[in-house]
Amino acid sequence: MQIIEIQDIAKFLINPLLYVLGGLILLMFLKKHRLKLTLLLGIYFYFISITFTGQVFSTLWKVNDTFNPDITYDAVVVAVGVTDPRWYINHKDLQYIPNDFFSTIEDSDRIFAGIYFVKSGHAKLLLFGEWINDIYNEAKVVKKLASGMGLKENQIYIYGWVERTLDEAEGVKLYTEKHPVRKILLVTSQSHMRRALAMFRKQSLNPDVFSVKKEVAITWESFIPDVNGIIKTQEYLYEVIGYIGYYLKGNL
Repeated sequence: MQIIEIQDIAKFLINPLLYVLGGLILLMFLKKHRLKLTLLLGIYFYFISITFTGQVFSTLWKVNDTFNPDITYDAVVVAVGVTDPRWYINHKDLQYIPNDFFSTIEDSDRIFAGIYFVKSGHAKLLLFGEWINDIYNEAKVVKKLASGMGLKENQIYIYGWVERTLDEAEGVKLYTEKHPVRKILLVTSQSHMRRALAMFRKQSLNPDVFSVKKEVAITWESFIPDVNGIIKTQEYLYEVIGYIGYYLKGNL
């Protein structure tokens, strides 16, 4: 029997287009107040589809960087999810694409930042979880990337199997109990940082943080409806609902 996780419920509930569909269905049966509902749907759709909404969420939700360039961290922890496993699974039978090829996505910034901090001497070790999706093991691809970018074998460590951020926090905690790691730098996307940091602190870890995929400045284009606006709104709603859910479970 498949267990439904908080994130599965959240992904369904925070789909902003789901409520547009619900409103349109309701309009088919309403005889009164149809004009009001149509106006409300129009306003709702406008605000969920402009990037300005996500940018406001970002301002309220972000965690300020505490990375200190004068410190040499014992380890930099990079959150998994820096590649798209579906891409690899869908292309697994194509002979011209290597199995260990690194295909970038927006969240790939995480691993590039982590590798940079080790190469620049700001961190001694790169810690990364082993995230396996179907036949795809992201850690193997990341290790090859790190090696190709100049990291030595002893500068990257896969600390254990993970599926969600909670597994990462618990896995890093176990690693620190067995190894002399005290000062940690946590790297993840700006929208994800608040939830990730809360989970690490719940494990009595208090890492410094460095966010990637930071929001750009607000411009006139921020107020033009765009599919990216819907994606950005959904991304932050997911983080807020996920945060509340894990808080209620006592995980942060």
